[in-house]
Amino acid sequence: MHYRSKIPRSKSLKIVHTESLLERDFVRLSNYDRAVKNIFFQCVSLKYNYKGKSHKYYPDFLLQLHDGRFLLIEVKLKKYKDTDENKAKYKAGEAYCKKEGWTFIVVTEDEIRPGFLQPNLKLLLGVKVHKETPIITEYILSVISLYQEIKIKELMDACRLVTQSLFLINLYKLIYSGIIYTDLIGSRLTMDSILRIRNGQDVS
Repeated sequence: MHYRSKIPRSKSLKIVHTESLLERDFVRLSNYDRAVKNIFFQCVSLKYNYKGKSHKYYPDFLLQLHDGRFLLIEVKLKKYKDTDENKAKYKAGEAYCKKEGWTFIVVTEDEIRPGFLQPNLKLLLGVKVHKETPIITEYILSVISLYQEIKIKELMDACRLVTQSLFLINLYKLIYSGIIYTDLIGSRLTMDSILRIRNGQDVS
């Protein structure tokens, strides 16, 4: 049974289609990745040969990065990655990308679902329906700038002039946007998560 979904508020498109849970998680990750400018779904048609017959193949996504590079992406579960037919598809994808000056990449759950990143992104995205309150984000940033590191619960206590719900909405938006850093891969986001203003060496 195939899974299909439509993901709203995606880069380049209001909706990005996916055909599996892993593809859904890949789009969620790409939307979060600040290097990604645009996401396109199955926009390239290729031909590949397998067992003496010609077949059509649509790689899952094309990513356009802010630095001008294009990545043609095939999303595969590890257990299916290295089948003979898939290898034939990859060969066609690599040849096409070489001609276009792009890069062909096969990604699996190892790259898409590292540690706790996916559940943490899902939690952060839960506040996207709410609008940011600039005066509150500025207040949170002014308070956190007084510390090298601080736990969420400690920051919330220091920002006690703001209600808990408004504090978390605006904090989560600051984390998702990358302005405030916390380790989203190594542990679940909780009140004990440690925050700091993002620096150039922070990667998640």
